[in-house]
Amino acid sequence: MQSTAFKKIGLWMDQSHALFLGYDKEEVSLLEDLPSAIVSRSRIDGEGSDSTDWSSSPGPASNNERKKDNVYSNQLNAYFHQLENRLMNKEELLLMGPGVTKTHFFHHLRENKHFSNLKIEVINAHKMSEKQLLAKVKHKFSPSS
Repeated sequence: MQSTAFKKIGLWMDQSHALFLGYDKEEVSLLEDLPSAIVSRSRIDGEGSDSTDWSSSPGPASNNERKKDNVYSNQLNAYFHQLENRLMNKEELLLMGPGVTKTHFFHHLRENKHFSNLKIEVINAHKMSEKQLLAKVKHKFSPSS
């Protein structure tokens, strides 16, 4: 990604991928479409069905929810690490997306001292076309707006 020239970044993200858009001198460019490694639902070897929790058997359930949560948490942290590596030395960020992933990422950035000077605006945004994303980023960072 040739983002080093861009100090103002638009980032649309959800759990499946992130789109990086750069703004410089009234020009907006789509820089990268970064896929996420988050697997929304996978079975762990030896795992029983999810209905195990509701069975009448007196023994403990075989559904290992803690292990699933740890796998998801590790995948989410790896995804956030990929994203933050691309945001080093940036001045402004327009963070967009549906759901709560963008909010979690916002809090993740705020906890990292490397991003203490990064000005961040978070907005809800459902899936948009490339042209719509480019226009939204240009409108946000354009001096006339």
